[in-house]
Amino acid sequence: QAADRYQALPTNSTFYFFFAVNQPPFDKLAARQAVQAALDDTALSRLDSGFLTPDCHLIPPGIPGGGNPATCPFHNPAGPPNLAEAQKLVAQSGDKGAAVTVWGEERTPRRQYIDYLTDLLNKIGFKATEKIITSQTYFQVIGNAKTKPQIGFADWVQDFPNPDDFVQLFNSASILPENSENYGYVKDPHVDSTEAHLSSLPAAQLNSAAPSWQGLDNYMIAKGYYAAYGHEKFPKFYSNRLNFGAGILSVEYQTDLTSLALK
Repeated sequence: QAADRYQALPTNSTFYFFFAVNQPPFDKLAARQAVQAALDDTALSRLDSGFLTPDCHLIPPGIPGGGNPATCPFHNPAGPPNLAEAQKLVAQSGDKGAAVTVWGEERTPRRQYIDYLTDLLNKIGFKATEKIITSQTYFQVIGNAKTKPQIGFADWVQDFPNPDDFVQLFNSASILPENSENYGYVKDPHVDSTEAHLSSLPAAQLNSAAPSWQGLDNYMIAKGYYAAYGHEKFPKFYSNRLNFGAGILSVEYQTDLTSLALK
């Protein structure tokens, strides 16, 4: 009914589940890969009313270094999950039946993502329960070293249009006693050194460095440092009194109020 004043616009954002690589059971690569193989990205997108574009990559497609969903190694983001392979990997990890606490936010649809993940972990061989935190304090809680979360919800929306804005979440310098953004405590010398080199390049070299950023993203996917499942769209929806074409929806700041104009 409002097709002329509504549009879902892609943003440079990534939604993912983090793994605590420093504690059982996700200190095992096979356990992390099991979750990657079992994810149904299209089901997760439905929980967000279709606003998530399925993908396994950390770097979104809107900035240099963004990957192609067709290259995802453990499951096809547009296809069905591989539950049989996931169950096999859990058994291979030696942690079948391990207790897992899944951390998440209370608000919709983030709570539903955790409902989905908890059910999935139980299907592939873990014994999972949820720990839901109020959205106002969630990231402070999981970013506190004393919390020691095993697995849970995380997301990142662009602060600046550079792949380092996303990759820096997984360098060891992002591990802090409080307000850590490296929720899984990933410490990988290859990630640290590659990120440090690429982030030091001048902006004029950003496009030429895109394959290197993409290679680092693919490396971290193979290591199971995260299970990304999509990039979100924002709704641009205006009154019929406004000039829809003139209005700007920023990928970072959302509605630019200075661009709004009456017809």
